[in-house]
Amino acid sequence: MIFNRIVEFVQMKKIVIAVLIIALLTRFIWLDVRPMDHDESVHAWIALKSVLEGHNYKYDPAFHGPFLYFSSALMFKIFGDSDFTARLTTALFSVLGVLVSLGFKRWIGNSAYIFTFFMLFSPSILYYSRYDRNDLIVLASFLTAIYFYLRYREERKILFACLSSFFFAILFTSKENWVEYLPIFILFILFYKIKFEKNLRLNIKGIFAGVVVFLAFSSFLYSSAFVCIFSGENPLNYLLNPSWIEHYSNVALSYWFSHAISFGKPKPHFHPVWFFIPILLKYEFLAVALFISSIPLIVKRFRDLSFLELFAIWWCIVALTFYHVMSYKTPWLVVHIATPLAFLGSIFVGREVFRKKSLMIIFVIAAIATVIASFYITYINYNDARNEELIYVQTQPQAIEMANEIRELVYSGKRVAVYVPQHYYWPLPWILRHEKNVTYYGDECPVGYDYVFTTAKEECEKKGYKALRSYEFRVGFYFYKMVKSSSP
Repeated sequence: MIFNRIVEFVQMKKIVIAVLIIALLTRFIWLDVRPMDHDESVHAWIALKSVLEGHNYKYDPAFHGPFLYFSSALMFKIFGDSDFTARLTTALFSVLGVLVSLGFKRWIGNSAYIFTFFMLFSPSILYYSRYDRNDLIVLASFLTAIYFYLRYREERKILFACLSSFFFAILFTSKENWVEYLPIFILFILFYKIKFEKNLRLNIKGIFAGVVVFLAFSSFLYSSAFVCIFSGENPLNYLLNPSWIEHYSNVALSYWFSHAISFGKPKPHFHPVWFFIPILLKYEFLAVALFISSIPLIVKRFRDLSFLELFAIWWCIVALTFYHVMSYKTPWLVVHIATPLAFLGSIFVGREVFRKKSLMIIFVIAAIATVIASFYITYINYNDARNEELIYVQTQPQAIEMANEIRELVYSGKRVAVYVPQHYYWPLPWILRHEKNVTYYGDECPVGYDYVFTTAKEECEKKGYKALRSYEFRVGFYFYKMVKSSSP
């Protein structure tokens, strides 16, 4: 018996190491090859300029929670500012999500290998694991919080309660879709205690410790006290100032409630209810197939479901409802739909896959197709926003070419301006963040410059500039290099 356990431990250790190596390679190889897009560059800029250098960060719901900026600023402080380091936080959390998915083997057995494969090679997860935004941080934090809660249910150790709360706090300080994740967890716990445990007896010590950890970490970030790490100020000056609580209360939920529900009025990023369906079918067909295949198995065992199985069902129902009903839809949100589908499917179908050779063959074919689709969009076709529905407003290679042209003109002593109505010139300020002699305008075409790079060609022609060439900045969005008419 002891020998068998030793063999099992060694085998599991080898699997963990292999999974870790694959996760690190797939997340970090060529991490900075894809051009930074609009949102990524804004996130990196805030972390660099408002947190690390300016020490004046203030929570703005339009740019989501402070955790990404806090962690990115730490990366910049340690490793320097670059596209690679800007994406490090998301990539690291994606690796965490992969390892935690393997940890669910404790409760679902070999089915965890199927879920781990999904977390490794899901096209949407892999693509957005290499992207400077919050969604993979949220997803990995949620899975980790659930893992430690399950450990807490087993052993009632305060440490596990604190760790679960800590990762829920990271989720809470990362993005406003905590309004989906936190309630589904709390409501399910209450439902399960009332329906199945027949009581609401609570571990006061565990709850108290968890609440303290959650509030302490969340307050440290939302109050902007974390800038003191870089400025050397006293964080209590931020934490004890009640204005940050009032600011959060007034802007956080109201901003996203007004943006997430259209009330019949067209708003940015608003798409019909079926927006995610073609994305799921084209890229996340493995998760969809696992989910659909699990339905008859759920019905068959409906009266004999475990805590985790019931939670997986609940997570799927809420996620499918929440993201399809919400009018604000973007491709990266699909990770929050595909993951619960794969989690539920892995739990129920995973058992059958390892028992039946025919199902294993089908799974292997689907797995190979998933890897091919994932690698193609992540490493080969990552700029094709025309034909890849998973890609949104990806910056095109000619934008980098244009930035290099601006840099050369500045180095040669020319006066250069960038003009785009309403300041839609990102990621240029990030790409040219070390160039002090480039001026940006968003109100009207400026005069007195040797060259102007602009999207408003006709307006600048009226100011005496002549177009020399065009650059496709984003799909269908063109910049023009314009020179003063009197210049040679």
